[in-house]
Amino acid sequence: MKLLSAIFNTFVFFIKWLLRPIRSSLGEYKLIGNIWTGRYPEPGEQLPLSPLERAVMTLLIVIRSLSLTHLCKLAMHYRIASFLSEFYVTLRFVILCLVFVACSRIPQWLCYTVAFYCIIDGLNYRLCIIFVDRYDKNWGLRSLNRSLILLLINYCELIVGFAILYLVSGSVGFSESQLITSRSEALYFSAVTITTLGYGDIKPIEPFGRWLSLSETLMGFVLIVLVIGTFLTGVKNIRNVPMEKEQELDSRFHS
Repeated sequence: MKLLSAIFNTFVFFIKWLLRPIRSSLGEYKLIGNIWTGRYPEPGEQLPLSPLERAVMTLLIVIRSLSLTHLCKLAMHYRIASFLSEFYVTLRFVILCLVFVACSRIPQWLCYTVAFYCIIDGLNYRLCIIFVDRYDKNWGLRSLNRSLILLLINYCELIVGFAILYLVSGSVGFSESQLITSRSEALYFSAVTITTLGYGDIKPIEPFGRWLSLSETLMGFVLIVLVIGTFLTGVKNIRNVPMEKEQELDSRFHS
């Protein structure tokens, strides 16, 4: 009987462990409920949020709930989960770079899927900081430093991700008869587009390329101006949080 009880308890523990990412994802919808019922960021502290702000926050949280970063919840300790969340962002960027290098030898649908996922997931992560997570009064300096480092990775993800889309779609080139064919040309055009330099030697040819370049310019503008501006103006309000509290915050923030 003791053996059967041990096997059963192990099985239950294993099932609960597998369900941790799902519970983490569903926890995002509890956060949405708190936002709309006036219990955000903490019960008893109601922020004067307009319906538009609540709608934007809801959309960002719904997108975040679909992110694979919730797999980090498989870790049983908050320090490991925090490390895995950073590793996830780094691994996502590495996979994106590998797809960029091998985009001519892998299916186009896979290139599109990886590029769009990394672009949307990375940008949404930053926007969630601005519109959702920054209201947490206990957000500390370590969280700020970590977020600035990950911001640089997200910015590079945008450049590489859009370079994949330009190269695979064949929607940009020197002229209608001379499309870009090399990875260096795609990366160059993506870099000058996101930085709004726009030398004009390579330009969008197809409507899809125009929409891509417009989207990349807007996303780059949001990251540089909105995100960094929010961070810098908020630095004076960030205080040193006790290590135990900040570790708990980091675990929840990067989940």
